[in-house]
Amino acid sequence: MRRLSAVAALVITTGCGMLPGTASSGEPAEGPHRVAVEEPARSSGDGGRPAAVEHHWVGLHQAWQVEQIDEEPMRYGLVSDGERFVALRQKIDGEGAAEVTGYDGATGKRLWRKSLPWVGDSSPVAADGTIVVPLGRTHASSVDEPAQFAALDLATGEERWRARVKSRVFMTSSLNLPAPDPGAILDGVFYYADGPKLYGRDLATGKIRYQRKSKSHKAVAGPLAAGDKLVVVVKPDLMVDTEGIDYGIDSLAVLNKKLTPVRQVDFPKDAAPDAVVTGGDIAVAYVAGGDDPRMWAIDTSTGKRLWDQPLGEYQDPGPPLGDVLPIMDASVNHQQQFVGRDLLTGKQLWKLGPRDAENVLDRGRAMGVADGTLFGLGHGVEIVDPETGKVTFRHQFTPRGGGLVTAAGGRIVIYNHDGLMGFD
Repeated sequence: MRRLSAVAALVITTGCGMLPGTASSGEPAEGPHRVAVEEPARSSGDGGRPAAVEHHWVGLHQAWQVEQIDEEPMRYGLVSDGERFVALRQKIDGEGAAEVTGYDGATGKRLWRKSLPWVGDSSPVAADGTIVVPLGRTHASSVDEPAQFAALDLATGEERWRARVKSRVFMTSSLNLPAPDPGAILDGVFYYADGPKLYGRDLATGKIRYQRKSKSHKAVAGPLAAGDKLVVVVKPDLMVDTEGIDYGIDSLAVLNKKLTPVRQVDFPKDAAPDAVVTGGDIAVAYVAGGDDPRMWAIDTSTGKRLWDQPLGEYQDPGPPLGDVLPIMDASVNHQQQFVGRDLLTGKQLWKLGPRDAENVLDRGRAMGVADGTLFGLGHGVEIVDPETGKVTFRHQFTPRGGGLVTAAGGRIVIYNHDGLMGFD
């Protein structure tokens, strides 16, 4: 199967090594490692402007490392609220509990550790000192064994609340992309879908602040935040006979923070998008693989469809960065390359070809997005300028492969089979 867990990282080889980071020219990286982005994101002229990226990283210096060598396949998760971060790891075979550990981002100091039955094909979400972790079986839930969300204090690991979910949304995931979020955090509220129902729970207490139930549709992907609103890909519920509903038309529902519908944008008949990413007020819904892979960009502030484009058989959009939509493209001999498209027009801006390496394993690349920067991860790390597609930094930190990235405590944190590494 082509589509696999976005947080799975397989051990390919053994050994450990650290090489100094270098600029793309081969010379040692010098100067500031995080730079201000002077040019603001371009505007569409009629709303839907993506969130401006204030800075991005152009180089890395290692500040700390927590060693952890895994000799067997693992699922990994990594999430941050900006100051602290949580690393998760779980054996790929079976449904065993995951090791969940909280760290200080600035120092790498361990704060707490516990075990939870994490659902390894989606990423936890975190904000305001709280992490929400999806729990339960990977591909199904039942009355006897429902899926759950668990909210933990990021500083102590203390559990704040749990919520049961009968029909959790399983967004499309890919081995080479960041794992999909199981919900959205907006202004102190965690929003999630449960079949035809949407809930907004207070992040600190778990109390339901908002809820809504559809009489005709159920959630397929989302909710995700889009500016100050929420977006959910929905489809007609085949188990409900609703007069006047075309069961071949899926839609993008746009709601405010109280879960009151703002507008609904229909997709072409039988399009069936199964994933969505957002950048500012723009949502890009897509279906990857299948007979007709395609993506649609929608300005959620107006409901206007900005553009639609076909996707290649082995292409998957990643999280937007400012006004750039990065796409992972494995259509060239199954070797991963990045393509940058203008989020407002869909036009291709640049293409970064497959990596040159001594052997085929080293050419593998996964996408990482953190702190306004596009990262290529695998047996090393690359920093890619999202506006130009140019590699500003390369670092061959391990021959093991895999990796996830986030930002915490003013540092970039990378997680792979060798452990956790903090860079400034």
